[in-house]
Amino acid sequence: MALTTAQPGRPTVVLVHGAFAESASWAGVIAILADDGYPTVAVANPLRSVRHDADYLRAVLTGIDGRSSWSATRTAGW
Repeated sequence: MALTTAQPGRPTVVLVHGAFAESASWAGVIAILADDGYPTVAVANPLRSVRHDADYLRAVLTGIDGRSSWSATRTAGW
């Protein structure tokens, strides 16, 4: 899981990859968001099952400090 430094007053952006990708696929997006001062988390989605992955993501989201978090998904070829 990649994590950038939190900025006061900015929501944390949570990026979750889909199948045939990995958290590193968000590197370009993370760089842009970091330049704009947004703390960012790229979750290393384990891709085991819907339930397992949802539980894992829930645990990650629970551990994020701050007033809010956003999520996005990425699919292969996107």
